[in-house]
Amino acid sequence: FKQKTAYEIRLSLVGSEMCIRDRSSNAFEVFIWTYFMTYIVNDSCIACKYTDCVEVCPVDCFYEGENMLVIHPDECIDCGVCEPECPADAIRPDTEPDMEKWVEFNRKYSEVWPVIITKKDPLPDAEEREGETGKLEKYFSENPGEGG
Repeated sequence: FKQKTAYEIRLSLVGSEMCIRDRSSNAFEVFIWTYFMTYIVNDSCIACKYTDCVEVCPVDCFYEGENMLVIHPDECIDCGVCEPECPADAIRPDTEPDMEKWVEFNRKYSEVWPVIITKKDPLPDAEEREGETGKLEKYFSENPGEGG
């Protein structure tokens, strides 16, 4: 038995187990399948970039682009404290339908954008753009933000 560190233990661990009997030795083996849930930032954040969420994140897994934030899915511990902080409702669990593309989107940009841990003012047109559809195609920028 190997003791795991707190970093290795994810709060969102969901697992199921299945016992398989080895008929030749009458031994049983237990297989555990697990998956980790994460939160993602979707296109509702684009052109708004509220940063209320970064102040409450206990693991600093938010990364800043020029006009949106993303969450690194491998760093998120699924605590959920960021979700209610977002005025644009842009933070969603990856367990919702059709979130795979957003998990990969968040992963891609979190690997090239700087980490952000302090709250900043939203973008100037945030209130005007809030709730608008098609923001990924209209406004998204791959440029990194300042971080900090």
